[in-house]
Amino acid sequence: MDAPADHRVVSACDILIGGAGRPGDPAKAIQMLLAAMRAGSGAAAERLAVLAAIGVARPSDWVEAINLLVRAAEQGYRPAQGQLAVLAGEASVPAEGAGADLWKTLARKIDLKGLLKAPPLTQVRTEPAIALLSGLATPAMCGWLIAKGGRKVAPGRVGDSKTGEWVVDPVRTGEAAGFGLADTDLILALTQKRLELASGLHVHQQEAPHVLSYRVGQEYKAHYDFLVPGEPGFQHLLETMGQRVATCLTWLNNDYEGGETAFLKIDWKHRGKAGDAMLFLNVRTSDHRPDGATLHAGLPVTRGRKWLLSQWVRDRVQPIV
Repeated sequence: MDAPADHRVVSACDILIGGAGRPGDPAKAIQMLLAAMRAGSGAAAERLAVLAAIGVARPSDWVEAINLLVRAAEQGYRPAQGQLAVLAGEASVPAEGAGADLWKTLARKIDLKGLLKAPPLTQVRTEPAIALLSGLATPAMCGWLIAKGGRKVAPGRVGDSKTGEWVVDPVRTGEAAGFGLADTDLILALTQKRLELASGLHVHQQEAPHVLSYRVGQEYKAHYDFLVPGEPGFQHLLETMGQRVATCLTWLNNDYEGGETAFLKIDWKHRGKAGDAMLFLNVRTSDHRPDGATLHAGLPVTRGRKWLLSQWVRDRVQPIV
């Protein structure tokens, strides 16, 4: 559910993220968004809701985030209206032009206490460390994320160990869509928060999430998610962003066949149900060095189209992107 870009919000996000040698300025960006919201921008209110939930330049406050989302919905911002419906567990979004009271009614239906409760986590392997999470995402969240990713997916890329560039490579034939802070939303932020609650892996150590898609025959051949120390292309990333210590994969649909995630060195594979997730550590628990036993692959899809949410976690707080 897209909406026309608001130039005030675009400018604020540019300030928030920075670039071209200019550091981001979250405090200034928030002031710009506040001014735009007071001038009637629902898009600005929705961005402020995301920043409140994640806790950018302030402590995280999900109650305030929902209130800001209601304000954005009341101002007619359709993406905010859609997110309210999803968080309330609705199967569809009310028609455009619905009365302002409807959005407050939807907000009252949101079980925020339940959504901010840690989903059950069960460890299934110790070497490498692998756990399964039950119900990381609700059915409504899964549908929202598939639609959001479907509007943006492009051929997936892999990091070149020599140059550090992200390139298309036959080892990965699926599609991916990444969501930085300028285009994430409360649904994605909630998946990150629920992962933190279940595992202790802090939201601010989590990279920008990616929605992944695999059609029939597409796959991600054997690979590691950690960055290999000593590789010239990865050295700068290791120094600035740290090691990728964990991976969380959340299944978003059931109507496909094949596509299991296979750990090749331990002869173990798994495919979860929509909304469930798998979390595995890419480093050894004993010394935090890269774990060679995590060699894994996304096996080819044989029918339908597989959708996943991929979340990588680093060993330190991440820069805003």
